Amino acid sequence: MSKISGKERAKQAIAFHDRGFNCAQSVACAFTDKTGMDEKTLFRITEGLGLGMGCMDATCGAISATAVLSGLKCSTGHTQAPDSKKISYEASASCLKAFLEKNGSLTCRELRGEDTGTPLRSCPGCIEDAVQIIDGYLFPEE
Repeated sequence: MSKISGKERAKQAIAFHDRGFNCAQSVACAFTDKTGMDEKTLFRITEGLGLGMGCMDATCGAISATAVLSGLKCSTGHTQAPDSKKISYEASASCLKAFLEKNGSLTCRELRGEDTGTPLRSCPGCIEDAVQIIDGYLFPEE
């Protein structure tokens, strides 16, 4: 099985967005091969993260998908004695920090330039950045 490049994965995610997926769905569904989850399940799990988490203009949906993906990658699933939160949090935080450094904000409203009229980054741009960051930080060895 050949590795999908970050650039190809980003194109796939943008194609999902063009079909009507929200930013979080677009990013998460581009990683079905890495998570072992099917597209429909990832689509459903990330639906509430759109437009800045629940349409609240808060954390960008594209990069908020990292929280879901880091849990899928790092969690041990030990529900009786949770033992993997720290590694999942660290993995998610590294992606969020990289996105913030690249784009100057994590906030959907700011990224879209809602208050200033000057967008920092378009939704497709945020999707592309999130995919490439997640691919490099969460799945570098794969």
